[in-house]
Amino acid sequence: MNSVEILANGIALPKQRIESKLLEDRFQLEENWIYDRTGINTRYYVKNEDLKILALNAVKNMLEKINVDVQEIGIIVFASTSTKHLMPGISYIIQKELDIKKCMCLDILCGCCGYINAFDIVRKYIALGEVKYGIIIGADVLSDYTDDNDINTKVLLGDGAGATLLGKSNEKKIYFQNITSEGQKGEILTCNQNSKIFMDGKKVYKFGTTKPVECLKELLENAGEKIENIKYIIPHQSNLKMMKSMSEKLNIDFSKMYINIDRIGNTFNASIPIALNEMIDKNLIQRNDKIVLLGYGGGLNLGAILLEY
Repeated sequence: MNSVEILANGIALPKQRIESKLLEDRFQLEENWIYDRTGINTRYYVKNEDLKILALNAVKNMLEKINVDVQEIGIIVFASTSTKHLMPGISYIIQKELDIKKCMCLDILCGCCGYINAFDIVRKYIALGEVKYGIIIGADVLSDYTDDNDINTKVLLGDGAGATLLGKSNEKKIYFQNITSEGQKGEILTCNQNSKIFMDGKKVYKFGTTKPVECLKELLENAGEKIENIKYIIPHQSNLKMMKSMSEKLNIDFSKMYINIDRIGNTFNASIPIALNEMIDKNLIQRNDKIVLLGYGGGLNLGAILLEY
């Protein structure tokens, strides 16, 4: 099989930046109440934008960073929990906007972990030699799906999009994945078409502080890799307390986990590619660094990927 690598990454954030102070005033909360419980200072909400615009802008931002013939992009996989585009899906809209003549398009619903599933799907097609390049998009407009009176979700969730271009690598790159689902427990985090997100906070917290740790440990064991050799873990930006708990259970310094929830909020499928993009822009990861992408959330869905950047 071919080795596969990340060639470029891009993001798109809405224009409207929402400070936690605004939400604290709305809910009549004490100063710093939101940050103390979630780690969030700001998040973004769409204004005169929608999901497909964010997704397309993230892809355009990605393509500005690399010279590639878009006609050689053979697959686009779009992951979201907040799409209203049932047919055609947003991946098809991206194909149309880029005018790609021949391309497989998939929209997937895999909860907050969908970017991980999409990444693995695209990687497999390239590794098998069936396509040359593939695009992964994780995007959500959660402000459309939060109840203004539900403090559990309103203070936590935001909007954004991230896109990643994968391609064949001329170097041998390691890649391992551990992706699984627990549909039997899906009722603790739900959202139906034309409804609002429901979250059982206590059960979601318990899930998010135990199962991702087990998933990551199993991944490393299967790969025969030690956590000390991992440059960064890039987790879904769920809640600062949850991520700190994970680092403690993994017995690692918290600095090994890349965190941007304070500035971006929880954007479900967009959170990992947005964080990855920041790390690349800051030169925090170099070629051949070993990193782990760690997703978890609605479904319930779990996924960890170990790769060489």
